[in-house]
Order: sequence, then C-alpha cells, then structure tokens
Amino acid sequence: MSLPIKLISTDFDGTVHSDSEIPPIPAALELKLAQLQRQGVKWMINTGRDLPGLMETLARARLSIWPDYLGLVEREIYVREGDDFKPCGDWNARCTESHFELFARVLSDMPALMQRIHSRHQATLYEDAFSPLCMIAKNNAEADGIMRILEEYCASVPH
Repeated sequence: MSLPIKLISTDFDGTVHSDSEIPPIPAALELKLAQLQRQGVKWMINTGRDLPGLMETLARARLSIWPDYLGLVEREIYVREGDDFKPCGDWNARCTESHFELFARVLSDMPALMQRIHSRHQATLYEDAFSPLCMIAKNNAEADGIMRILEEYCASVPH
C-alpha cells in the first residue's frame, strides 16, 4: 500500500532522542519508523550536530533502524548508501560557500550583537566552525526573545 507520506523529517536532540532516557529513542517511535520505512517512507534527522557527533550518538542508541537522510549542522545533507552516509556534494559545497560569504559580511557585528543579547538574556553564546553565533537558551521564552533581537538585526543587514 502506498502511503501519502513520503518523508518524515525529525529534529533530534530533545525531540526523538534524549541521553537521559532509557532507551534514548522511545521504542514505540523506533517501531513506528521501522514500519513506515518498510512501507517506503523515508526518515530524515535534522540536527545541529556534525556527522561524527551524530553517528556516535546513534551507535550508542543501538537502533534497529537508520535514517535515510541526515540534515547536519543545520544545512548539510547526507544520503544513506548501505552502511555509510554520503554528502550531497554540490548542495553542501554551495551551502558552505554561501555561509562563508555571509559570515564574513556580519563577523564585525558579532561582538555588539552578543553584547546586546547578553544585556537582556542569560543564554550561553558561542561560535563554532559552522556559525559565528550559536546559543543555548534557558527556556523557550528566552530563545524567543533572542530570536526577536536576531530578526531585528537581520532586517538591518542589506541583502
């Protein structure tokens, strides 16, 4: 039977996976995803994690199923081929180049923007290899407040 659903795309940390739970991915969810995959539905995990970090966590979770696609560091796409995940080379290369250009344009604004956020919120702010501004908020309300600051900033940046 062909299902109207072709793809299930899930967040990972705190949504389908929790390190503090046993098992870290609920068994009922794993069974349902397996059933859907047998019916031709594809499963994609979207996460801010990089490939090694996600693969280690998935291995520790000891799943009986694997996702068909990965959306990593909020932009790179990987496709499962057998036991490996292969990057979507052209897409990932274009994303990396576009993000590099964007981050170069806004890098000088980051200290003031971080100071503005810190003056109103207690979130942890940092940069990593994939973004000049990452945050860990205390709760959803704080994340929403920071998002409003970021939206105001983005509206001020040409193009």
